[in-house]
Amino acid sequence: MKFDENFLTEVGLSNLPTDRKQIFLAEMQEELETRVGEKMSKNMTDAQIEEFEGIMNNDQQVIRKVVASLGTDFRTDPIYQKLLTRHGVTEGTWDIISEYLSIKWIQKNRPDYHEIVKATIDELKSEIKTRSTEILSAQAN
Repeated sequence: MKFDENFLTEVGLSNLPTDRKQIFLAEMQEELETRVGEKMSKNMTDAQIEEFEGIMNNDQQVIRKVVASLGTDFRTDPIYQKLLTRHGVTEGTWDIISEYLSIKWIQKNRPDYHEIVKATIDELKSEIKTRSTEILSAQAN
């Protein structure tokens, strides 16, 4: 989900003061990530949560363990190749490998990720629409 001017229009906040728009959009991105993370962690074991956090925190020990568990050479995976292209490099850094592993981890452990994100965005939009007048008043001050 891209939080941008279209999002603000959709939720009734296109009239936010210009200097507050980017701040509000960044706050919404952070809120979305928090809520999705909370929903994803439900029904997960402590070990799964710890592993995913290790991947996301770029913990090299966890990354090495997960890479070893893949059973294939991740460097030939089309997802990994796309990440290299997107970052304009031919060899992955720890950050790129971590990004790759987070995608693979979600595919394996939370195949409902996209549904979780969509439902969470819909909830967030609904909440903002309901409070748009209040938000505009508060942001104007």
